[in-house]
Amino acid sequence: MASFDIPTIDVSPFFRLEENEEAKKKVIVQIREACVNYGFFQIVNHGIPLELLSGTMDMYKTFFASSDEEKLAVPFNNYLKSTKNSSGTYEHLLFRFPFNVFPNIPPHFKQVLEAIVSQFTKLGVVLEGIINECLGLPPDFLANYRNDRSRDSLLGLHYFPAIEDDNTGKTAHEDPGCFTILYQDEVRGLEVHKDDQWIPIAPSKDKLIVNIGDVIQVLSNNKFKSATHRVVRPSETNRYSYAFFYNVHGDKWVEPLPQFTKEIGESPKYRGFVFEEYHQLRIKNRSHPPDRPEDLIHITHYSISN
Repeated sequence: MASFDIPTIDVSPFFRLEENEEAKKKVIVQIREACVNYGFFQIVNHGIPLELLSGTMDMYKTFFASSDEEKLAVPFNNYLKSTKNSSGTYEHLLFRFPFNVFPNIPPHFKQVLEAIVSQFTKLGVVLEGIINECLGLPPDFLANYRNDRSRDSLLGLHYFPAIEDDNTGKTAHEDPGCFTILYQDEVRGLEVHKDDQWIPIAPSKDKLIVNIGDVIQVLSNNKFKSATHRVVRPSETNRYSYAFFYNVHGDKWVEPLPQFTKEIGESPKYRGFVFEEYHQLRIKNRSHPPDRPEDLIHITHYSISN
């Protein structure tokens, strides 16, 4: 068992009516430290009603409990069930924006998803501003860099109970985009990797998990960490979660920023790339995983050896 915990940060100063700059600065310091040391942190007092978070989870559970025929009526690009060749054992329901396809089950699913996406988007804008400040970038730099929401997505996940010789839910991976906001049910299973240890992240109904993605790691030239994480399936019980991916547009060019390279006399640690190219390689990891785990594509695919 790891001897340290993922930081939990109270972000309420960014949601109060009264301004408190000192309290905001404290939050920024805490998030900067978490991004440098973990790439993962939990937030409380984030402004999203618990009723909406738990209600959305209930909707996902109802959908995943429906028949295969009903689930497969959703287009393939939205609903996916893992196969023997998949790198994990789960099913997922994916929506990109703007929403155009919805399952018929459960009733009112569309309205609930639109409500949670609206809340996640507002929270994402706040977190984006905080991360921008943490990196010392010009005001609104990340907002202008990430000025197209069309690659944002919401993913609901159902992990099947573990069997005797396999408890893999999601293999170790990093998220490719800017950052991810995750809500998990009461079942354990999410773990983050640090210092050669896997740290379990205990579920909590009022906390959201935020993890930095590969785009921020590259832009910051490794100043901020895109954390490696995985899901271990518990035995004899199902596990559910849903995640909001705060991404960049597919044609966006991604490379270390000059603020973290030539302006401070450091060499870039990555060659530049178009986000969609990398994103497709990551999708192939899931759909056609290589025989050897070491052949999976990670952001190190673009690393420069100095």
